[in-house]
Amino acid sequence: MAKDFYATLGVSKTADDKQIKAAYRKLAREFHPDVNPNNPQAAEKFKEISAAYEVLSDAEKRKLYDQFGENYDKIPPGYENYGPQSGGFPGANFPGGNVNFGGAGINLEDLFAQAQRQGGTANVNFGGGGGGLSDVFGSIFGGGRRRGSERGGDVEQTVEISFRESIAGTQTRQNFVIRGENGREDKRDVTVKIPPLISDGATVKVSGKGASSSSGGPNGDLFLKVRVRPDSFWKRDGLNLEIEVPVAFHEAALGAQIRVPTQSGEVGLKIGAGTQSGQKIRLSGRGLKDPKTGKTGDLFVVVKVVVPKNLSASERELIEKLAAESAQNVREGLPKAL
Repeated sequence: MAKDFYATLGVSKTADDKQIKAAYRKLAREFHPDVNPNNPQAAEKFKEISAAYEVLSDAEKRKLYDQFGENYDKIPPGYENYGPQSGGFPGANFPGGNVNFGGAGINLEDLFAQAQRQGGTANVNFGGGGGGLSDVFGSIFGGGRRRGSERGGDVEQTVEISFRESIAGTQTRQNFVIRGENGREDKRDVTVKIPPLISDGATVKVSGKGASSSSGGPNGDLFLKVRVRPDSFWKRDGLNLEIEVPVAFHEAALGAQIRVPTQSGEVGLKIGAGTQSGQKIRLSGRGLKDPKTGKTGDLFVVVKVVVPKNLSASERELIEKLAAESAQNVREGLPKAL
């Protein structure tokens, strides 16, 4: 059964390059041998996916595939615009059994009869290009030379960095085992530069470090998906930073002046009386700075009111006195049931 590369990737024949690439990456992640060790079915599926993407991601190969099917790579140069749809090949007409190659009328019966009488193979000049019949018809119907060497497939791997490395940028050396479409495994020793302010899930391209080609062509590319390890204190949203800061019960109730960390050092922050736990306080311009645009984000301080666990006798007495004098019902308005 003829292979349908579009069906293999699960896309329509009108799919654009972006849709084809997205479909390939999704399937490659699902069926990659590294994710499915000792699974020959997944390995075979991965080969089919890689072969389909190699053709459909190349504009020239895709055009030939759409016209000639899976034997696209057996069509000789110069025949791209001809085929079953056009009714013939360049310089070839078939009126009444005669063949006209480059303007020379030839009767096929006479041609083969002459070759048989001479005890050899008839060589015919097709519009100026020398070559035997076996070269031309073999190329068209499956026995000809393949087109140029094909490029290896692209590969996606994951690299993990710290939160601080994601902000400042870093250079890391990684070792990968890359499995190509033909099942061959190649070791890749890769030194990659991670740019500053990279986000979790972003991709860094390393040219020529992907899968090797089964036909002697250049390697594919390696795409490194960056995973940023969470930090114990800091969170990031674009250029904005966020940090949770503990605040004592009396500081939240009465208000206080405290010190909070920023990217460049501690600064003073005023906590208003009655500040609630979970409340965010914004410090404008204290976030990250984009070196390309010069834009600076903000710092958001999230207040965490800390209730004391171990009270002294005098502290307990004061809180009990506060409770006795307080008329506030903090649960007012809650429903009695669902």
